[in-house]
Order: sequence, then C-alpha cells, then structure tokens
Amino acid sequence: MIDTHCHLTDEPLYGQLESVLSRARGCGVDGYVIPGYNMESWRRARELSARYERVWIAVGLHPLFIEEGTLSHALEEIERGGIIAIGEVGLDYMEEGVDRVLQRQVLVAQLEAAKVAGLPVILHCRHAHDELLDVCEGFRGLQAVLHSCSCSHEQVKGFLELGYYVGFSGGVTRAQTQKVKKLASAVPLDRILVETDSPYIGTARHPAPSSEPGDLVEIVSALASLRGCSAEEMAAIVTENAVRFFSLRDARW
Repeated sequence: MIDTHCHLTDEPLYGQLESVLSRARGCGVDGYVIPGYNMESWRRARELSARYERVWIAVGLHPLFIEEGTLSHALEEIERGGIIAIGEVGLDYMEEGVDRVLQRQVLVAQLEAAKVAGLPVILHCRHAHDELLDVCEGFRGLQAVLHSCSCSHEQVKGFLELGYYVGFSGGVTRAQTQKVKKLASAVPLDRILVETDSPYIGTARHPAPSSEPGDLVEIVSALASLRGCSAEEMAAIVTENAVRFFSLRDARW
C-alpha cells in the first residue's frame, strides 16, 4: 500500500525513520508520498527521496507558512523537478486574522505552476471549501486530491465533478467522526486515496503524535468496513488509485 500523505520530514518520525519504515513494511505499507509545506521540509524531503526507494515527494507552500519571498522559492523548487505532485497547497481559514487574499493569490500561483508542469495537486483545506472550489473551477482539467478531507457530503460534489480524488486519514477509524464516515461511504471507490498525515493526525489506536505510516492498515480496514468489502480488496483499490493519480507506473514503483 501507499501512504499518500505522510510527513517523514518531521519529528518524531524523522529521528527514527529506519524503525518507522520497518514497522510500515511489516504492515504492508511500502510506498510513501511526502508533501512539502515550507523550505526546510522541501530540503529534507529531497534528502529522503534520494536515500530511500519508493519515497516520492511533492513541493508546495502551505497556506499557514506564507512568508514574504517564500512563494518565489516554492516556484523555483517546483521548477527543479524530481517531484510527483504540487502540495500541500490550499486555503486555511481556521485561525483568526489570516490573510485570505494572500492565501488565494499564493494558491492560484501554485495551481498555475502545476498546470505548466502537468502535475497533480495535493490540496489542504480547512473552513474554506466553498472558496477553494471557486478557485479550482478556474483550473478545469487539473487533477487534484482533497487531502484528509473534512467537508460535507454536499460540498464534495463540486470537487468530484471536477474529477478530484478524496483523501481519507485516521478520522474514519474514530467512533465520533460521523461526518467523515458518511463522506467515505459515498465517494466513488475509484476516487479514494488513503493517508495517515502522520504524525499530525492519529487513529483510534494511535493518536497523534504517535501515528506512523504503518497505521494505514487501520484506516484501510475502517474504509473496508464502511464500504462492505474485505480489507484486502480495499487495499488493492486504494493502491491502484494512488498509482493512477500520481502516475507511479512511470516512477520508481
């Protein structure tokens, strides 16, 4: 299986990476996508991708890491190549006082870069799904995934119409997350991606920051239960979806 969104560049994963990857392989997870979000994460991600097989990287400027001059560095990093996606990028209106206009401008610039590079996009979104959809409507034909999606069943429809994929993380394993479970029950099977977003999002068994890529098996099992299939069938479906979305047949798969 492929963890399509894990921050191996961040502690506590980075400091014990050999053990983390060994445990993941023991759980059947042998592919990892690291989404960059700032300059240090891009540097570490390239280091890890060069060191380990089946560790792929994305480059993007996260909406909460927008700083003066950083967008130009992100665009330069994208132009360097060696990446399979742009991300994670998006809109985040959860915190008070964020510069919404600047967030949108930075997102648009990075979607333009994705269009030029012909790469899919990993989208981060909190409390801004309607405005995100409005931006994405201007980039029809661009492939994207809503990472660790938390929108409503109604809100996701516009993104599905654009051909987007939907990423599910540890939320589907927890008893109280009924909205996410409803969403996971309705998204077409060929649009589902799985991720841990470790160490930042935990599962029922392993709360953050103890979450690791190996926890993907718990997420896949929860999805299988919701969709009425076996864990093995769900693992095959989401792996095929990840290979297709990220064009991994042309990468080191």
